[in-house]
Amino acid sequence: EAIIALNEVLDEGIELHPLEEQKISVDKYRQIGLGVMGIADMLLKLNLKYGSDESINVCDFIAKNMLNEAVKQSALLAKEKGAFKEYKEEDIFKSPFFINNVNEDIKELVKKYGLRNSQLLTIPPTGSISTMLGISGGIEPIFNLSYIRKTESLHDEDVYYKVYTPIVKEYMSINNISEEEDLPDIFVSAMTLNYKERIKMQQIWQKYIDASISSTINIPYETTVEDVYEIYLNAWKAGLKGLTIFRDGCKRS
Repeated sequence: EAIIALNEVLDEGIELHPLEEQKISVDKYRQIGLGVMGIADMLLKLNLKYGSDESINVCDFIAKNMLNEAVKQSALLAKEKGAFKEYKEEDIFKSPFFINNVNEDIKELVKKYGLRNSQLLTIPPTGSISTMLGISGGIEPIFNLSYIRKTESLHDEDVYYKVYTPIVKEYMSINNISEEEDLPDIFVSAMTLNYKERIKMQQIWQKYIDASISSTINIPYETTVEDVYEIYLNAWKAGLKGLTIFRDGCKRS
């Protein structure tokens, strides 16, 4: 359903692009980007720690199924409306990504009908919509268990109050926990998670995503230049396409 919807949005938007080159490119390649958000919340609800072997296995299962369903639907749309204009069967069937990740029965559908889209999956940061829905963004861990908010307009003076991340607040309420220190160790955040877990998580999703993944590793203020070097080196060794880091208290903030 999501693939059908994204194709309808693409068709609706073709004429709205400001440049002729954009209209031509979209029409030729029909790139769409099905993705995910709320993964960290899902893992918590499954009682799994982000970055653990069990969490990686669950994400591997989800990502592989998402890819195969997306390719299948794109092939069925190609049957109905034709393949994208630049479609070349020999290139698709030579692609290691396609060879290694797409199931044989779905490869047969692609061989028969082609593909409606040259690109199907991506994982954007989903910052605005995940905040609006009160869930974790993309494949990122929850940012923090809690944070301090300040209000200036409701009182005659600045008032500070503690706000819990929605999934944390929900868990604490259900289990009658009053202090975040009493939460089980499945509750890790971007500020406490080891960067190696972050890289492992991105690596498993990238295996099945044919475009890009938004991923920022939050690192503490004390992080050294050597630490940053190690993060990028490990990301490169894991074969990641890209990675961003944000150091707490850096010049930007």
